[in-house]
Amino acid sequence: MTKEHDGAWVVCHGVDTLVVNALYLDEFRGPVKRELDERLYEQFDEWKRLAQEVHGDFSTPLQFHGANLQMQPNGAGQGQWPWMLKTPDITLYLSSGSWNGIASVRLNSQYLWSVPSLADALVEVQVLLYEVFQEEMFLQVSAVDLCADIAGWSDIDQLDRARHFVTRARKRTGYGTPDWNYDTELQEYSYGRRPTGFDFGRGKKGKSALSCTIYDKTREVQRSGKEWFYDLWHLHGWSEEDGPVWRVEMKFKREALHELEQEGVFHGVEDAYRLPELLPVLWAYAVGQVQGGSDGVPDGWLRCVIPTCDKNRSRWPTHPVWKVVQGAFLVPGEMPEQFGKLVRKRWKEHHVEKGIEAVMGYATSLAAWVGEELAEDGTDLSVFLHWLAMKGQAYLERTGRDFSAEVRRKRVKLGLQTVSS
Repeated sequence: MTKEHDGAWVVCHGVDTLVVNALYLDEFRGPVKRELDERLYEQFDEWKRLAQEVHGDFSTPLQFHGANLQMQPNGAGQGQWPWMLKTPDITLYLSSGSWNGIASVRLNSQYLWSVPSLADALVEVQVLLYEVFQEEMFLQVSAVDLCADIAGWSDIDQLDRARHFVTRARKRTGYGTPDWNYDTELQEYSYGRRPTGFDFGRGKKGKSALSCTIYDKTREVQRSGKEWFYDLWHLHGWSEEDGPVWRVEMKFKREALHELEQEGVFHGVEDAYRLPELLPVLWAYAVGQVQGGSDGVPDGWLRCVIPTCDKNRSRWPTHPVWKVVQGAFLVPGEMPEQFGKLVRKRWKEHHVEKGIEAVMGYATSLAAWVGEELAEDGTDLSVFLHWLAMKGQAYLERTGRDFSAEVRRKRVKLGLQTVSS
């Protein structure tokens, strides 16, 4: 992809988070509310009881993407989801059927970037739900985060967040022209004196139907360990010399998805299997179209602009970099071959590195507390490890635990090893 529009270009775009609700199907293959089967109720409760007994995760025979789902000792959603199961890739919430959805699945960023396509992810979710309920389920989009990573945004630090970003208020009525405003709730973040991000429209407790976060993704990658993004960015011509990559992330909740429509195409985003083809439409709704709406007036819920003397904000020209943002989903996402394996490799490397860092921190602190030969000048790591082998084994015997068994248990929990029923 070439660098355009004042030096800025898209180095990555896609779905970063997805939540789908699962509902039973009626005889016409439409979603229907239904109580949970008593047998499943008892099974879920038994797994939860076992998790509570060990005060931690209980490994169930259910599997997703090669990992056992771990029943949590507590539910979620103030009673809406009494059972919650996790793998490194997803969180599965289960209901008794008192609410509209019988289940909800949250797909994590790591997983979504590792699968070949969004459609593949939905199929894997459907397979898991069939394993749970022994019947096909209707998948409804509950929430989705779309993102575009932009390199070369040279003036972003100089933009006045309140003046250079304008929003178009969402209207519930089918008539009237929304106004461009400055009054969308704005929250800014910084590291020292350097701005690192800002939110638009998050609302109280982040529950707004539609919101946007723009932040320094380069810095976030350094903190989170999602270094596979470097590989994607490099594929699209970015190097460290090009400076920070800024992410524009649009977060759609159920209310916004339900209201969206395009005449003659769709009304509301309901069926999750239609989501892949509607991603460009959702993105355009949020950030606007490069050429504006059918009337030629700039559109979109949020727009970065160049202010002029014109009192009509809708006529302010769109910032050149924002046009790059607007065009992000007009081309297919390009992934390296076997990218899923690369994502998991990078994730493993990050956790191994962080684990070594933590172990060395504990080791030096423990050696300092023990003192004696462990604290003598010139003592190396091998002396500490010899001491730890003896003391650690004594601890395991005293507590009735086995080192190998603990490792196997944690490999299952981390999705690195599976167990059969």
